[in-house]
Amino acid sequence: MFKNFLKGIVIGIANVLPGVSGGTLAVVLNIYDKLTEAVGNFLTAPMSKKIEYAKFLSQIGLGAVVGIVVFAGVISKMYGLYPKGTTVAFLLLIIPSIPVILKGEKFFKKDNLIAFLGGVIFTGIFIYVTKIFAGEEIVRTSESVFTFSYGIKLFFCGLVAAGAMVIPGISGSLLLMILGEYYNILGYIKSFNIVPLGVFAIGTAIGLVLVSKGINILLNRYRSYTLNFIVGIIIVSLIQIAETLFV
Repeated sequence: MFKNFLKGIVIGIANVLPGVSGGTLAVVLNIYDKLTEAVGNFLTAPMSKKIEYAKFLSQIGLGAVVGIVVFAGVISKMYGLYPKGTTVAFLLLIIPSIPVILKGEKFFKKDNLIAFLGGVIFTGIFIYVTKIFAGEEIVRTSESVFTFSYGIKLFFCGLVAAGAMVIPGISGSLLLMILGEYYNILGYIKSFNIVPLGVFAIGTAIGLVLVSKGINILLNRYRSYTLNFIVGIIIVSLIQIAETLFV
């Protein structure tokens, strides 16, 4: 239980960092399969399985909440003061995940290579599109009025960020930056602003269930292809993160 709690903290911290994927850290920590299974199948599972899933998810979830709440400010300061050092530290955490993911898989098999290239192309397109649509962050203050339209946007941001959290190599924080809500969400966490956080959390919860279900099906039916696709995503993501060291 304590190990799962600590792993949840690491995943929570990863979801605070722009460019770092919580899904990638879940793979590194060897809980990715179980996590997507528990989230994706929770609603349809029999009661005995629901209890098992609930215990596991509560341990990971509590750790993730602690990681986000406690370390949000710390990580922001680290990136502000030592951006390159912090980036290198997380690169060194992510790189060892690649042989772990591919353990027992035949990487140079034709179909697996095609899946790997698919992951590379998918991520390349994602990075290109995010650069095109990246806009300036509009920071909302605690005095800003919470409108219905802004609530819809926060809900949508939660859906998108949740999908990115589950897929290794794609950063939910980076997507929130592109959508112009990254610093707002951090501010809501620090000030415990319940209403916008609640709307964002609902969107996140729905997104987690839908994407986890899809990935769990893929891992069960096409495990080798899915893992090689994920490695393609991670490789391109690592290159993108490493590029920031030379800017």
